[in-house]
Amino acid sequence: MAAPALKTVLSSKEVLIEAAKTKAGMVGFGMLIMLIATVVVVPIYAPFDVVSAWGSFAPWSDNPDLAAPEWVDAFDSRALAHSIIIEPGDFVKSKGCNPEGTFCTITITRGFDWNYDQFPSEVQIRLLASWAQNTSPPQVQATWERPDGEVISPLFNMFPDRRLPDATILAVSQNDDLRETIRDWALGLGAQDQPFIRAGDTLFAQVGPEMLIPTSAQVMKGRYTLQFQINAFSSVDDVDVKFLAYGTVYGLAGTDSQRRDLMVGLLWGAPVALAFGTAAALLTVFAQVIFGALGAYFGGRWDEIISRGTDFLLILPVLPVLILVGAFYQITIWQVLLIVVAFSLLGGSTKVIRSIVLQAKEDLYIEAARSYGARRLRILFRYILPRTLPYTFALIALSVPSFIFLEAALSFLGLSDPVLPTWGKILGDAYRENAIFTGSWWWIAFPALGILFVTVGFSFLGYAFDKILNPRLREE
Repeated sequence: MAAPALKTVLSSKEVLIEAAKTKAGMVGFGMLIMLIATVVVVPIYAPFDVVSAWGSFAPWSDNPDLAAPEWVDAFDSRALAHSIIIEPGDFVKSKGCNPEGTFCTITITRGFDWNYDQFPSEVQIRLLASWAQNTSPPQVQATWERPDGEVISPLFNMFPDRRLPDATILAVSQNDDLRETIRDWALGLGAQDQPFIRAGDTLFAQVGPEMLIPTSAQVMKGRYTLQFQINAFSSVDDVDVKFLAYGTVYGLAGTDSQRRDLMVGLLWGAPVALAFGTAAALLTVFAQVIFGALGAYFGGRWDEIISRGTDFLLILPVLPVLILVGAFYQITIWQVLLIVVAFSLLGGSTKVIRSIVLQAKEDLYIEAARSYGARRLRILFRYILPRTLPYTFALIALSVPSFIFLEAALSFLGLSDPVLPTWGKILGDAYRENAIFTGSWWWIAFPALGILFVTVGFSFLGYAFDKILNPRLREE
């Protein structure tokens, strides 16, 4: 009877090899390799200086808000709108001044093609102006020419109120003067008046009675031309223009309401989830293994203290404690990790390892080590604890998903790191912005799938280890 029992005691290397041969192990290790590959690629695709600006608006201002992923275009019969951005250097620019340099005329022109079946989600013009301190700002007059030959002139006539490096921003649908100019132009073409119009849509709408009605207007495809005539009052005055017609799709994972590229947040969520879950699992499981082994091996008062401490921490809810701390203090993800570890030094793994060590310390080779005069700590760490390592692997694999869910729950509640874009934080932002009601499914689905992918991968690993270490499962 003793010989078969010895065969169930496998080394750590044998456990890893045997687990990798199982179907669950192959799937689990494969998913883990994919996750590690993602972690390696992240700094290349999205440098950390970009992620540090996750809470800022400026780095994402050229992106459309609430845009679906670009690949959904392949599943739609319509040609979905992609953003068209015309940088200052893309315009054709000419400048002429009088001999005294007291008056200059600047002309800026550029055409572009709009061949989509959707209107742009927003139209924006940015004026990048500079002028002498003792002169008035330059006068900027814009003209909008459409494929059907219709011309809105002037689209606007104004003096920029911001100097470089700041820009004077004109959002067509939000600027009252622009909106009324476009409304009057459309009414002159026989459009039905509406109390609420999307002026950006009207710029691209086919001429007709419904061109001011957002739900009924039809897109006019073709080439549009934007021209600016600038009157400057000094030879050093200058104006550049940046034009943005925002699309309705963007990138591989879309954008959120703050125009942030969700692919950046999703990619950085992978190393954050893996680092937090793995670090928490390693620290807590190894601590619980060591305390469980110490209590079982030394017995007496040590065993009693560790057992009662384990019982106390098992009934102490960690999540409410973290919520309470996060409500009073702004904590980083590493502070969250320290709190989690502090409240998990003793736990379920302590009891599992205690039962293993109680049995292992009675083995004959342990008795032989004692008879040769080996120290108690040497026996514990050299001969007994290595016996627990295969089980420790399984405990770590099964603990990682719970810690990932814990971090995601805290981020969802807005109680975790305010800088790092984590999957839970992205989900929390989506919930607070009512993404499910606005149809922004990508804002919810991708971070949820990320959490699911990691937890399922480690769950497969845990099952594979359990199948090797559990005699009943090994017989199946």
